[in-house]
Amino acid sequence: MTIYEQLLEVLKDKQGETFTPSEIKQLLMDRFNTNPGSIIVSDYCYNRFNNGIGFTKHLFIYIDKSTYKYVGEHYLYTGFIYHRPKGVKVELVVGEWINGKKEMYESPRENSANLISLAHIQHLYEEYVEMLRFEMNVLGCKATELRHLIGRIGEFYCVLHTKGELARETNQHGFDVMKNGRRISVKTTAQDNSFIAINKNTFALFDDFFVVQYIDDEFKLLFYGEKEKIPLARTYGDKYEVDIRALKKLLKLDT
Repeated sequence: MTIYEQLLEVLKDKQGETFTPSEIKQLLMDRFNTNPGSIIVSDYCYNRFNNGIGFTKHLFIYIDKSTYKYVGEHYLYTGFIYHRPKGVKVELVVGEWINGKKEMYESPRENSANLISLAHIQHLYEEYVEMLRFEMNVLGCKATELRHLIGRIGEFYCVLHTKGELARETNQHGFDVMKNGRRISVKTTAQDNSFIAINKNTFALFDDFFVVQYIDDEFKLLFYGEKEKIPLARTYGDKYEVDIRALKKLLKLDT
């Protein structure tokens, strides 16, 4: 039996379970007396590419160096395929899966946020919302304490709503999403009646303003339009402040 066939045999009925490489090697050694040195678990991942392999046999999702999730053959995976060539400090994106369909890129891509498909954004949106629900309902955190998390979800929401793309750089200065050459600044709030702050120093760096509110387990759009139409309430230090109640009034007028 090949290593692949041995893996299928010892891991049958274990879909969804996680293993360390040592645990997997021990299973094969106990069952087939397989030399542990001949087992490279990352060779059989959906989301990891290693040089010198055909990349046609996929059984695991790589979580980290010590954790692999067994999902079995023909899994409807959505996600990127990463590769870290020898001597390279950063991981490269060399391909992607969308609902179990694989595409390998002609050349590796680095920091390619603008190339993320809407299908990937939808997948990430769902995963992040599930993470938010866990933080709130299991760990007892309040949405207002999870600003970074709901902020990222708001950016995904904006991309899905506008059919735009994420900014090319993480924490792009001044804006978060691009649509037809227009720079969109995204703000997400879990407050019902408060103010949204805009940095005066970055006001010139975006074109449109997009506000998402998270209330009662729902993300909903409060405002999307040119920055000149933002109902600025007041100036506080180096911030412009926008009253959420004013955005709600505008929303009612539009609907």
